[in-house]
Amino acid sequence: MPKRVQSSVLWLLGFFLLANVYLLPGIVEFRATDALGIVLGLWLLWRFFTRGLSVIPFVFLFAFSMIPLFWGLLAFFAGDGTTITYSVRWLLAAAYGGTLFILAQDLRHRTSLAWGLWWGCVGNIFVLLLHFYDFVQLTQSIGLAAQTTALTNIYELNNIARAPGMHYHPNASAAIVSLVVPLSLYLYYTRRAGIWIILVGLSVLVAGTEFTLSRSPILVSLATILVVTLTNKKLASSLRVLSLLTLGGLVTLYWVGPPGGWQRWAEPGDIRANGGGRIQSTLEGLRISIEHPWGTGNDIGQEALRRAGVVATHDAFVQVAIVYGLLFAVALASLILLLALQPLVSSRTTWRLESALACQLFVLFLWEEHLNSASFIVLASWLLTTSIAQISSSLKQRPSTDEYDRSNVLEKPAEKKLQVR
Repeated sequence: MPKRVQSSVLWLLGFFLLANVYLLPGIVEFRATDALGIVLGLWLLWRFFTRGLSVIPFVFLFAFSMIPLFWGLLAFFAGDGTTITYSVRWLLAAAYGGTLFILAQDLRHRTSLAWGLWWGCVGNIFVLLLHFYDFVQLTQSIGLAAQTTALTNIYELNNIARAPGMHYHPNASAAIVSLVVPLSLYLYYTRRAGIWIILVGLSVLVAGTEFTLSRSPILVSLATILVVTLTNKKLASSLRVLSLLTLGGLVTLYWVGPPGGWQRWAEPGDIRANGGGRIQSTLEGLRISIEHPWGTGNDIGQEALRRAGVVATHDAFVQVAIVYGLLFAVALASLILLLALQPLVSSRTTWRLESALACQLFVLFLWEEHLNSASFIVLASWLLTTSIAQISSSLKQRPSTDEYDRSNVLEKPAEKKLQVR
């Protein structure tokens, strides 16, 4: 396949990963990542039998996928439809994430993937804009929103409507849009775009939070910016980013204010009630996961939460711990965290894009049950595969290349291949 075609394929895979449209609106919730997961699964099988796959990352990915497969089979006999859906999506995400891991080894392809993801964030703003002007039914009819999507309100702010976006809930859509920040940082530091990409990325983030009135993506994005800039050796570039962030932040706060207005951020009672409720629900979810360390499936887990007086855990890792067990959740959280911390451990790392995304995702997952989203499941599968590859590379003491220093060097995986003769 010509290089240009491969780059275009990576761009589309990135775009539809975040602009995750509904392919059969009004019939069944069959999304772009579901269809692409099937196609990419067949491609991985073809590649396995013809060229082989990297041994360690894919053996781990296969073993990791056995847990959702096991629970999917149990749910089939128990009639737990939600667990079946989640399990199928985890299996399809393994194919999608594994394919991204393979194709992104080439730096030119990785850049195309980053641009596709970046434009996917922008595409989500378009859907939020339509919802802001109450075109929810239109977006449902053309596959840009789920059939159960509805505008939600914040009661303490005089019923101000929150746009739900493509991913069913305002918090989920705002979290997807916030990925524009690590993507913009990556494109800037690898010299694929000028400082304008940071300005546009921050503008997209602000627009997303204004439409959804979500607070956590702003705070998480600030943390990601600090980690990326402070761990980068390009001092001049980092100073430009921090200066732009400071100036742009002050102007935005003066003219626009924070998402939902100052009342949503400065009211002590609201902050205490919101924070206390989240902590309580997460602790209850953690208690349930410890009582059932091997998992419960979705239906039994939701019933246990209802008996505890909470409707959600507000933590993606606790959420999957309840459904699939502590081992699954701890492995997922540990691998994403290790990848996020890689720039802190070593000043030179091959996986700058994945590390920046891991930093953003890890903290986002501590705020909401984002692993209900097909897009986040694929991202998690891609990052955990990359994390295993990074650990394997470190143990072999391979000299690493830094994308920020050698952006024109193509990366070639050195892992042994698992082949069938």
